[in-house]
Amino acid sequence: MSQSNREQLRRDQAAQAKQKRLNRIIGVGAVVLVVVLIGVFIAVLFQNQAHTSTTSSATPPNATGSKDGIVVNPGKFTAGAPVVELFFDYQCPVCKQFEGIYGASLKSLAASGAIELRYRNMTFLDNNLNNDASLRAGIGAVCSDFAGKYSTYHEQVFANQAAKEGDGYTDEMLRVTIPATVGITGADLTSFQSCYDKQTTKAFVSGTNEAASKAGVNATPTFHVNGKDLSLQTIAGVKPEGLGDLIKQNA
Repeated sequence: MSQSNREQLRRDQAAQAKQKRLNRIIGVGAVVLVVVLIGVFIAVLFQNQAHTSTTSSATPPNATGSKDGIVVNPGKFTAGAPVVELFFDYQCPVCKQFEGIYGASLKSLAASGAIELRYRNMTFLDNNLNNDASLRAGIGAVCSDFAGKYSTYHEQVFANQAAKEGDGYTDEMLRVTIPATVGITGADLTSFQSCYDKQTTKAFVSGTNEAASKAGVNATPTFHVNGKDLSLQTIAGVKPEGLGDLIKQNA
């Protein structure tokens, strides 16, 4: 073999060795890239799942077993106490009137353990009034349950109902003014506002509305005692202090 042929062979072998090293580097790099991309995909997937779970699927601590409302007096009602369910919409003027007349009596009966009181929030007036105030008020009320302030927050929502039906509630009212009024402060306020801003309880509120509709409730306020409807006309016939006896008679 001539000198020139040997030199060419050496160059060919060197080129082949270099190509093999390059191929190995490319192969290793491709594997690393795939691993990195898989890692990024998994991380994004978990972040999205976490975001979804915190923005729309949180269940309040005092939810009913079927998640169709909130128990106002958990652990306080006596065994066999009548189950009283109040269906309402936060934009309903008659619901505000009902709260003003009978709210204190219901709260007293619940505190004494004479009844198991359940509030079942509806939001159908959003469609009628072309806004989302009922839903947002419901989200705020349910978020307040995590801070142990559901009942008082509920009262303040009705106390601050707009004079003109359809004006609804501002975010400032629901996330700042009412929480301050009912004493949600510090870390609880931070958590509450995060819950409200992320609409953490939206799915729950939407679910209570759907459950009420499936139960045949198409107007608010509606009052049930052990699952039976007690008409507003019947309730209006008694004074607030007589509400407990009326409930017993219809249990």
